Amino acid sequence: SSKKRPLGIPALEDKLVQAGLTRVLSAIYEQDFIDDSYGFRPGRGCHDALRALSKEVEGCRVHYIVDADIKGFFDNVDHDWMIKFLGHRIADKRVLRYVKRFLKAGIMEEGKEIASDKGTPQGGIISPVLANIYLHYSLDIWFTRVFQQGCHGQSRIIRYADDFVVCFEREADAIRFRKELDLRLSKFGLEISPEKTKTIEFGPYAQSKADSRGGKASTFDFLGFTHYCSRSRNGRKFRMKRITSRKKFTAKIRMFRDWLKANRTLPTDELMGKVGSKLQGHFAYYGVTDNQ
Repeated sequence: SSKKRPLGIPALEDKLVQAGLTRVLSAIYEQDFIDDSYGFRPGRGCHDALRALSKEVEGCRVHYIVDADIKGFFDNVDHDWMIKFLGHRIADKRVLRYVKRFLKAGIMEEGKEIASDKGTPQGGIISPVLANIYLHYSLDIWFTRVFQQGCHGQSRIIRYADDFVVCFEREADAIRFRKELDLRLSKFGLEISPEKTKTIEFGPYAQSKADSRGGKASTFDFLGFTHYCSRSRNGRKFRMKRITSRKKFTAKIRMFRDWLKANRTLPTDELMGKVGSKLQGHFAYYGVTDNQ
């Protein structure tokens, strides 16, 4: 998101405590998190989530995708619910008190400290694992233990932090999920952005329909890529392909241009070295099959 958020700046002592507590919480919850949660977990990353999505769409009976966006997730984490969630697995009251103190700590904005009554300060070492725990209880286990039990076809959620998509075989299940999702998340102070959330027909049937009418199937964005229906080179097999999303590409170009402007006085060799490093990082992430 291009929206700026206040940056939490913890003191050195707090950073050390946060780092230790993050390791403890990760060790406790790693065994609880669902397999399809990929964000900020050891041995997992964005590319793993993308591979799982490709395997699901190309290898299973997926005909519909719900592409959802939680409005300002990190800004709207409810502190009371966060402590309740932690209380399911953490018996040590000292740990809970520290997390609560971290959540309630002020944040710096334009040189002024502002007390926060909800949200997790951006930049906090412990924020990512807390976000995963919050969505584990509010979204993941509800979907896998409750919602899926009433589905009439296959379904699967794939989540990276607060970015997630849900694959469905049946349209009725996708429609029901979209309706129940609003009610579920609102209970925990979260809201789905209607402008950025959509249910689309996607997969081999969607591609066949598009081919028959001479058009293109709907697309969706996930983890910086636009995903679209296509076929293998011989045209016989359905393929889901991806390209860098236009929004992400434009933002990256703008950031790179601003960076060049700010660093134009550097010696040429040093500047080119840093440019090469930035481009290498970009290609390492976006240089996937079919992204041209």
